[in-house]
Amino acid sequence: MESVKDANKRIARNTILLYIRTFLILIISLYTSRVVINTLGIEDYGIYNVVGGFVAMFSIISATLTGTTQRYLTFELGKDENEKSQEVFGAALNIHIALSLLLLFLLETIGLWFINVHLNIPSERLYATNWVYQCSLLTFLLNILSAPYNAAIIAHEKMGAFAYISLLEVVLKLIAVLLLVFSPFDQLIYYSILLLLVAIVIRMIYTIYCKIHFDETKYVFCRNKSLYCDMAGFAGMTFLGGLSNILSNQGVNILLNLFFGVTVNAARGISVQVQGAVTKFVMDFTTAINPQITKSYAANDIERSLDLVYKGSRFSFYLLLMLALPIMFKTPYILQLWLKQYPEFTVAFVVLTLILAMTEVLSTTLTTAIFATGTIKNFCLWIGGLRLLNLPICYVLLKMGGAPTDVFYVLITMNIVLLFVRIIVISKLTNTNGYLFVKNVVYRVILVAIAATGVTFLINKICPDTILGLLFLAILSCSMSSLIIYSLGLKKTERQAINHVVNSKISNFINR
Repeated sequence: MESVKDANKRIARNTILLYIRTFLILIISLYTSRVVINTLGIEDYGIYNVVGGFVAMFSIISATLTGTTQRYLTFELGKDENEKSQEVFGAALNIHIALSLLLLFLLETIGLWFINVHLNIPSERLYATNWVYQCSLLTFLLNILSAPYNAAIIAHEKMGAFAYISLLEVVLKLIAVLLLVFSPFDQLIYYSILLLLVAIVIRMIYTIYCKIHFDETKYVFCRNKSLYCDMAGFAGMTFLGGLSNILSNQGVNILLNLFFGVTVNAARGISVQVQGAVTKFVMDFTTAINPQITKSYAANDIERSLDLVYKGSRFSFYLLLMLALPIMFKTPYILQLWLKQYPEFTVAFVVLTLILAMTEVLSTTLTTAIFATGTIKNFCLWIGGLRLLNLPICYVLLKMGGAPTDVFYVLITMNIVLLFVRIIVISKLTNTNGYLFVKNVVYRVILVAIAATGVTFLINKICPDTILGLLFLAILSCSMSSLIIYSLGLKKTERQAINHVVNSKISNFINR
C-alpha cells in the first residue's frame, strides 16, 4: 500500500492531467456544438438529442455494471490481490457480453416501436430518426462491451490514458463535424454514421491499451460462480438507484418532448452541453480522488477514506461554483456569442441545469464511500425509491399546465433530499456522526455560495455584454470567490497548509 503522501501526489497529478485534457476538449467542443446546431438546424438537433437520450436510458444497466466492475477491481487492488483482479475482470466481461445481447433484442423491438409510435417527431424526419437510432444503438452496445476496460483504467488511476485518448476522440468528432458540409446525403444521417465510426476507433484504442498495460484484462474465462453471484447482487442493488437517475434525466427529456416538441428538446440539449462542459472539470477531480477513497477503505483506513469524502465534496462544489457563476450571469450573451440563435427556454434551462449540477456534485464522493463498504441494499432502496418519484411528479406538473422549467425545480429539490439520505446512510455504515458532514461541508458551501453569488451579482452590474466584459467578470468573480472560499470555505488546518506552501514558494523564489 503506497504512503498517504504518494497517494495525494497521485491524486494531484491525475487531476492536473485531466484538467488539461478537459480544457482542450472544452474549447473544441464549444466550436463543434455551434457548427452542429447551425448545420443541422434546431429541429434536427432536437431529434438527435431526444433519440440519443432515449438510447441513453438503457445505459443505466451498463453504468451499473461498470460501477460494479470498478468497485471490485479497485477493492482488490487496494488489497494487492492481482489474481483475484483477473478473475473479477473475466466475470465482468462475460456479464457485459450477455447484457449486450439482451439489450440488442429489447432495443430492436420495444425500443424501435416506441421511437416510431410515441415520440413527437415530424413525419418527414422519421426515416432519418431511425438512422440516428440505429447508429446510437450500435455506439451504445460498443460502450457496454468496452466498459470493463474503462473501469480497469480508473481502478489503476492511469488518468493519462483518458487524457490522451479523450483528446483524440474530440478531435475525431471535430473532423466529423467539419465533414458535414461535404455530406453526400441527409446531414443528420451522415453525422450519425460519422459519430459511430469515431466510437468504433476509440473503443478499439481503449481495449488495446488495457491489454498492453494491465495483466488482468487479458481475458480468462471465470468459472467462479460465487463471484458472479456476488457481483450480480451488488449490481442488482445499484440498478434501482441508477435506473431512477436515468429516469430523472432522460425520462424528463422525453416528457419535454411529449408535451412541448423537439424545439424544447433542443434547448434542453444546449443546456446539457453547457453543464457537461463545466462539470467535466469537477468530474476530473472526483475521478482522480474516487479510487483512493475505495482503496483507503479496503486497507481499513476509514479515517482517511472519510477525510477524502469530505474534502472531495467541498472542493468539487467550490470548483463548480467558480466556473458556473460567470456563465449564469452572462448566459444570454454567451449563447448569442456561441450559437448566434437559440430556442426559447435555453437561458432558463442553462441556469437551472447548473444549479442542479451543484446539488448533485455534493453527493458524488459520498456515493463512492457507500459503495466501497459493499453494504448498499438500504442505500439503493432509499435513493432509488425517492428518485423514482421525480418522473410522476414532473408528469403531473406538466399535465396541469406547468412550464418546461418546472421540472428542474422538482429535480433540484429531490437532489437536496437525497443528499441528506446519503449522509444518514454513510454515518450508519461507518459509525460516524452525520452532523460532521453537515458542519464541515453543507454549512460551509452554503455560506460560500451566498457570498460568492452576491459578489458576482455586484460585479456583473459594471460589466457590459462584450467579450472584455465577460473576461473581466470571469476574472474578478473567480478571484473574489477564491478569497471567499479561503475565508469561509476552508478549515483552519487547510488554510495553514496553503499558507505554508505559499510561504515556501516565496522563500525559494527570494533565495534563488
